[in-house]
Amino acid sequence: MRRFYDTCSIMEDSGDLSDVVISSVTIQELEHIKTSNTKSEDIRAKARRAVKNIRKYQVETIIYNPEWDIELLGMGLEDNNDNKIIISCSKSNCDVFYTEDYLCELIASKIFNFETKRVRDDITDEYKGFIEIDEVDERTFDIYEPVDGVCTNAFELIPNQYINVIREGSSVEAFKWTGSGYTKVPNGKIKSMYFGDIKPKDIYQKMVIDSINNNTLTCISGRAGSGKSMLSLACAMELIEKGKYDRIVILFNPCSVRGATQLGYYQGSLIEKALQSNIGNVLITKFGDRFAVENLIAQGKLKLVPMVDCRGMEIRDNEILYITEAENMTVDMMKICLSRASQFAKIIVEGDYKQIDNRIFMVDNGMSRLVEKLKGEDCFGYVQLQNVWRSKIATLMDKL
Repeated sequence: MRRFYDTCSIMEDSGDLSDVVISSVTIQELEHIKTSNTKSEDIRAKARRAVKNIRKYQVETIIYNPEWDIELLGMGLEDNNDNKIIISCSKSNCDVFYTEDYLCELIASKIFNFETKRVRDDITDEYKGFIEIDEVDERTFDIYEPVDGVCTNAFELIPNQYINVIREGSSVEAFKWTGSGYTKVPNGKIKSMYFGDIKPKDIYQKMVIDSINNNTLTCISGRAGSGKSMLSLACAMELIEKGKYDRIVILFNPCSVRGATQLGYYQGSLIEKALQSNIGNVLITKFGDRFAVENLIAQGKLKLVPMVDCRGMEIRDNEILYITEAENMTVDMMKICLSRASQFAKIIVEGDYKQIDNRIFMVDNGMSRLVEKLKGEDCFGYVQLQNVWRSKIATLMDKL
């Protein structure tokens, strides 16, 4: 099946584009978007990826003929880029016109009689915990102006799934589907004695904060530098300082970085060894220094437990269970660790699928199974963070 993509669709689809056709107008738009100062980094990155994929798959391109402007005027349509892309499709002998834009979909289907589809509707194998929808999509009326006050779940969301409303390529606001209606995601500033005032850097971080505060179990994924551990620890410490919980129990799996050579045995007590491992690096970096971490451990506000010793223990109602680097866990490990939690304990699980350090976790991954099996449960929330905030270098590492 030959598919004709408009600009938004080619930016959304990172899969096989071997049967895709585009217009030269889309090429021009991508060149503008990828260097635009008015677009978010996420949007610019999608445009760069689209250009790369066009070259990789040698996507067929219909060169727009200026004489087609007359055809558009004859149909009562303006000679804007959207209409130029649509009429390019009519010259391509394609079976389906793909667009994420509702107005383009209307013109393509009603005036040109094209079969229309959305790339986002085709991509069903990856659950991110949210969907993104353009503000002009008619289904947004279900959010802002529900009929007789009743929401119909026009987006077919599952409980605790978020909607990121997009206006001209940038996030406007986010909502969460509760199972019966929508709630607006608040700004979600974190206030902690240890971390100070933390404002979320993007809409996805707002979703994370909302999920941690309102769900029993929150799972967070994202690239290195996206804010997974900072948000997790800051939210947890805020809850402790407010008196809602007494301590963070950290279950960790000291798995060495893939390809790295181990130094051998570390000397010292369990805590001393832990602080020399990956979990120690995380805590010392986030809390500022080793003294602060050791002080929290001495006060009983932090408790470090290697996963190998977790069987038989219990995470009590007054404790927060925190698991970092969760991409390095099998399904069995995840089941054993989470089954330690009592009814009212808070649980935060975070990791990065791109940092798996052992081949076993590629075929038996507890974190991916957790999201797959628990999504839609009223006590569970998941957010895949989209942006890297650590540094420009950290962002560029995706190119390696």
